Parts: sequence; C-alpha cells; structure tokens
Amino acid sequence: MIKIVDGFENSEQICKMIDDVAGELGINQKLEEISIKHPPNTPIDMNYLSSDNKSLDLEIVDSLENLEGRVRHELMHVADQLNEKFKYKDSLIPPEGTGAFRRYKYLWNVYIDSRLVKSGKPSYDTQEAREKEIEECYPELSAGLRKRCFTFLWGMGLLDFEQISAMSYDLFSTFEELKSLALSHGEEQTTFETIEELKNYGK
Repeated sequence: MIKIVDGFENSEQICKMIDDVAGELGINQKLEEISIKHPPNTPIDMNYLSSDNKSLDLEIVDSLENLEGRVRHELMHVADQLNEKFKYKDSLIPPEGTGAFRRYKYLWNVYIDSRLVKSGKPSYDTQEAREKEIEECYPELSAGLRKRCFTFLWGMGLLDFEQISAMSYDLFSTFEELKSLALSHGEEQTTFETIEELKNYGK
C-alpha cells in the first residue's frame, strides 16, 4: 500500500510514521496506495489525493524534524477530504494567486493544527505560530481584532469546506461571532486580487 521512491535517508522512519498515522485516522482503509516522493522544488510537505480518492501522492521533506507533526498535518488534510461530512469540493477552492487563496490555506491549516493541539498530538505549527501568521493574511485589520478573530478560529468546533471557502473570501460572512467582532471594531476586510497586493499592503 505504501511506496517510497529511492533516495530517502530516513525512509524507514517516514514510512512507519505515515503507516501509523494513516491507520489511526482510518484513511488506510479508504486508499489503495500511498506514494511517498521528494518535494520537487521547495522543501515543503504536500499532499495530492487522486480524483477518484483511491491513491495519494505525499511529498515529504527527508527530515526527522517534527516528522510526526508534519505527517499528521498532511494526512489530516486527506482525512478531511475523504470525510463526506466535510463536503470537500475542488470547485470551492479560491483561484490560485489571489488573496483569498492564501487565506483559504491559512484557515484550513488553523483548523487542522488546532484539532491536533487540542487532542494532544504533534502539529505542524504551534498555536503561537499560527496566531502570528494571521497578520500576514489580514494585515488590514487591527492587531486587537486579529487577536480576537484568531482566538475564535482556534477554538471553533467542527467546520466544513463550504464554511472555510466562504471565510476565505469574507472572514466575517459565516459566523455571527466574527461579524459582531468586526462591527464592534468598526472594521472591514479588504479583498486582495493578488497575493502580491496582500503582501505589499501598507508598504
């Protein structure tokens, strides 16, 4: 079921970790094959689930540093996609290169890492790191509003992909608590057509 390409120095540990976590999440019963590969360009872990949901390509950095947290994070993405209640649809992903796409990735990552941390499992990033990252995604909001929004996001219960997608375009559109926070601060979200506009905001 699990295949790994040549050239990994830590192949045994990586395969075992992926096998253990996939079994724990129950996705090994849904997938026919998991292929582990080297990231082609940048040292970033990525997951690519086939359109028929039967095979998975995992690009894993050949390092033991936070291996469990990294593997759990990637496989949680896959577990969400395979969960019918999550309502994952490719068509709901914002266009790449837009501010909404950057925010979509952030919101889903927060949803995953918060669940891992709350369950006592290693995560890709800490709560503190994710809270710091929100400034990159919402630089137009005040520090006080960002902090309160993050506290809400980190503490949320179950989400589905439709909600994540909607919040990618408008953080304050889905939950009354977030909408009330924005109103109480008298602030609005800015739409950024490109990631460059988002990165350069206020500069």
